[in-house]
Amino acid sequence: MNVIEERIRAATRAAADTVAPDSVPPLELPAPRPRHLGRWLRAARSPGATWTPWAARLTPWAAALAVLAIVIVMVSVSHPARYGTSSGSSASVAAPPGVPAGPPASSYVTSGQVPRYYVQISSSSAVVHRTADGGTVGTIAPSRPGGAVVAVTADRDDRSFVLGEQDADRKTVAFYQFRLNSSGQPGPLTRLPMTVEAGATMTGLALSPDGTKLATALATKGGVQKVIVCPVNCTSIRTWSDTGGTIGAAFDTRSLSWTSNQRTLAFNWSVGQQQSVRLLNLDSSGGSLLAASRTAVTLGNTANMGQSLYQCGNLIITPDGSAIVCPSGTITILPKGKDIIYRSGFPEFSAATGRLVRIAGNWPVDRKQFEPSVSDLLWSDAAGRVLIGVIHSAGRYWVGVVSGNAFTPLNVRWDPAAPDFGAW
Repeated sequence: MNVIEERIRAATRAAADTVAPDSVPPLELPAPRPRHLGRWLRAARSPGATWTPWAARLTPWAAALAVLAIVIVMVSVSHPARYGTSSGSSASVAAPPGVPAGPPASSYVTSGQVPRYYVQISSSSAVVHRTADGGTVGTIAPSRPGGAVVAVTADRDDRSFVLGEQDADRKTVAFYQFRLNSSGQPGPLTRLPMTVEAGATMTGLALSPDGTKLATALATKGGVQKVIVCPVNCTSIRTWSDTGGTIGAAFDTRSLSWTSNQRTLAFNWSVGQQQSVRLLNLDSSGGSLLAASRTAVTLGNTANMGQSLYQCGNLIITPDGSAIVCPSGTITILPKGKDIIYRSGFPEFSAATGRLVRIAGNWPVDRKQFEPSVSDLLWSDAAGRVLIGVIHSAGRYWVGVVSGNAFTPLNVRWDPAAPDFGAW
C-alpha cells in the first residue's frame, strides 16, 4: 500500500465513525468484468442506473461514508492482482495464508475430479502440461512463421483442443484442432474452415463438450455482437446477433460456456455497469441473439443495507446446467447496523432462479492487504463442486483446485502477458 492510500484510510476511518448505520444510502461500486489478471476495473456508471448521484443524495453526515466507499474502490482497483510478477507453485506446498489447504493435487487427478492435462499459452506457442505436477508433455508451435497462438478451448474429455492463431500481421484469426493421446502427447494440427476476418474482434471461443462444434463470439462494426455456432467442419452455420451490449474482451474464451447436453450456450452480456449471463437456446435456428436467449443472472453495481455486492469476472454455466459460477475478487456484505464485511470467492447462482446457492472458496479478506483475492475461474466440474481458479495472496498469484473452502496449489505458471491463459 502506498503512502497516499494509508493517509486516506486513516482519515476515512475517523470520518466513518461519525456516520450512523441507518443513515447510509445504497452503496455503489463498479462491476468489473476482468477477462484475466491484465484487465483493469471500469468505473463508468450504467446508462440505465436509477440511483441519483452521490453528491445530490448524501447529507453532510453521510458524506464521510461516500469517501470511505471511494477508498474501497481505490484499493480494489489498485489491487496487486492487476499487475506484478507471476510465479509457479509446487503442487505439494501449503496453501497460501488465510486459505485452508486441500488434499494433494495428485488425488484430484487420480480420482478423476479434475482433468489430467491442460494446454497453456506460452509466448506465441501452446504447451501441454500435466495437472498433477505441472510437467511439460509437448509443445505446439504456430502453424505459420510469425504466427501466434492467442486462445485455446477444450472439450469435456480433456482430449480435443482448438487453438486460435493470429497471422503475422495480427489481423485475422484461424482455428486448428488437435487431440491428445492417452499419454498427453499432442497429435497433428487440423485446420478448421472458419476464420475471424480483419475488422472483427473475437470475444468468445468455446468447443462443445463432445468436441464436434465450435462457438465463437465476435464484435463487429456498428457495435453488433455475434454468436456463431457450427460443426468443426462448418457444413452448416448458425448466427445470432444483436446490439446494445458486449460479450467479452479480445480473445476471451470463458465468456462462452456450454452445457453437457449441448442445447444451451451461456454468454456474458454487459450493458454499462450491469453484468448478466444469458442462456442461448441452441435449438433455435439463428436470428436475434436476445430473442433466442434468456437472462439467468444479473449482477448490478448497487446494493442496500442487508444485501451483498459481487464484483465478478466472466460468469460460466456448469456443465450440468444447474449453476452459474463466477470469480469474485471482492464480495461486499452490508449487514444492517453492523460493519461492512469483505470476503472473496466463487459465488454460484441457480441457473433457474438467479439466486445465490453457495460460495466456493468463501474466504475472509484481510482489511489491510485485501488478500486473499480471487482473480479468475479457469474450469468447473459438472456441478460446480470442484473448480480450478486463480487467487492472489502473499504478494503472488496461485493457480489451484478449489473444493468447498479448501485450496490446493498447482504447479502452474501464470503469465499475465498472454492474451489468454489456456484451457483444461
